[in-house]
Amino acid sequence: MSARPFADDAKAFGFTSLPEVLGREFPLHLVRGLFPQVGTTCLFGAPGTGKSFVALDVVFSVAAGFNVLGRRSLQGAAVYLSTEGKSGLKARAIAWAQARDIDISDLPVALIEEPMNLRDAEAVATLIDRIRRLERNSGVPCRFICVDTLSQCLFGDENRQEDMAEFTGAMTRISNVLGVQVCVVHHSGKDKTKGARGSSVINGNFDTLLALDEGDCEGQLVLRTGKQKNDGKAAVCIVLERVECGVDGDGEPVYSLVVSDDSGEPVDIGNGCQPSRSSLTEYGQKTLEVLRAAGPDGLELREWRKRARGAGVGSGRDAAANDWTNKLVARGFVEVRPNGKHVAR
Repeated sequence: MSARPFADDAKAFGFTSLPEVLGREFPLHLVRGLFPQVGTTCLFGAPGTGKSFVALDVVFSVAAGFNVLGRRSLQGAAVYLSTEGKSGLKARAIAWAQARDIDISDLPVALIEEPMNLRDAEAVATLIDRIRRLERNSGVPCRFICVDTLSQCLFGDENRQEDMAEFTGAMTRISNVLGVQVCVVHHSGKDKTKGARGSSVINGNFDTLLALDEGDCEGQLVLRTGKQKNDGKAAVCIVLERVECGVDGDGEPVYSLVVSDDSGEPVDIGNGCQPSRSSLTEYGQKTLEVLRAAGPDGLELREWRKRARGAGVGSGRDAAANDWTNKLVARGFVEVRPNGKHVAR
């Protein structure tokens, strides 16, 4: 028997020793509770749910060092493969910038606007090389890569196990080689209980599964962690707001949606995602409590806003009280009766 430690013998024969594993630092999160720093994620939902708005919010937030859904993010460059909705990308970017009140022209965001065959090893190697050179030249480490959507970058059959195994393997390779989080946007299947559309390889091979569903209120979404290695399941509320971005060539206003700063409140997974006070910020709760105090007779909108300002909503600013009364109606917390009275549900 060898007189030296077993770990030394293991290393001598090309194995990773247990002391090496124990000496590693614990991994960080790109976004705590949602995206690990390194790994692969499939963000899926029904068509038109708002997946791209959520994905783009992560892209810009990571690049700007902002919170993502109320959670701290790890700042760095983001690469966005925007293979669908190219015509609407400008409006979405402007809407996000206006909602956050910042200039995004200098954010470290790089875009690819054409479909890529990410099952092709040479294409994947080229993408990795391009990102590495971008990191070296800019001095900004890449943190987040978003592939929007899977169907435009698969170049194969999503129901065929071999095709999906090659694709998910390529995502893992990109993540591990670059040390980044790779998020792939995809559609849910007809049976939502079975997760993402296509081969079961999708549900098995991605490290994290994030399911996006419509909430019970207009403009409200619920993001659930269907699977996440080394972490438990959770759900958060997302609110999409409509923002005017400018005017088109005919002088007509252009609008887009953006993830609101009010997003990120936890949702009780067991409550069927019904509207609850846990999905409201402090001002939202105060505004709703004012209406609850009025009882079943309710209040007219002007009086409700006046009392909300008196209760300290937005430190008495008209805009904050007006904004929250509108949100509470839109999100289903408040009933508007034919006589114009507003009543808390």
